[in-house]
Amino acid sequence: MAELLNTFFASMFTTENTNNLPDINNIFLDVDSEKLSDVLITPELVHSKISKLKMIKSLGIDFVGSRMLIELSSVISDFVADLFIKSLNTGDVSKCYYYF
Repeated sequence: MAELLNTFFASMFTTENTNNLPDINNIFLDVDSEKLSDVLITPELVHSKISKLKMIKSLGIDFVGSRMLIELSSVISDFVADLFIKSLNTGDVSKCYYYF
């Protein structure tokens, strides 16, 4: 069964020719006025977004369900907002965001 599923899902992906990629036009001219510099992430915004999650969704890769996030949103909003702000300021994504 596992081999059958693997064959099916492996067939969904294609191998791209990386020798013939299109040229990319740089639309950012490295001018300060064009930078995305005024992103405002507040604990209140995070709390608002978390509270709008649907409770019936399945668990994520971290096995945390939306119900838990919603119920803890008032506790975790400050921390999550800080994580996002630090990530935006440093350009770094913490390893706690992914498991691969």
